[in-house]
Amino acid sequence: MTEIRFTQAARKHRVGRDRARHVIAHPVVVLNLAVPAEGMDERIVYLGDDKTGRALEVVAVATETGLLVIHVQDLQAKFRRYYDEAKEQR
Repeated sequence: MTEIRFTQAARKHRVGRDRARHVIAHPVVVLNLAVPAEGMDERIVYLGDDKTGRALEVVAVATETGLLVIHVQDLQAKFRRYYDEAKEQR
């Protein structure tokens, strides 16, 4: 199993780790975002629902041992289109 670690900043929006892990394990859609600045790692965005149906976005970077989650929060408008389109295709 892939190791999933969390930064302190990932807890900023007070979404629990188990909720984030569920979205990573059962995403509606996964997006690969371009590197935001030179020297930074590519962002992987997992969009999906936690076990209660709450739509979340989880942003991570790949590491040698797994994933480092750097951001978790309720789904923002900027990702809603990708989430809705993927849900429709299911």
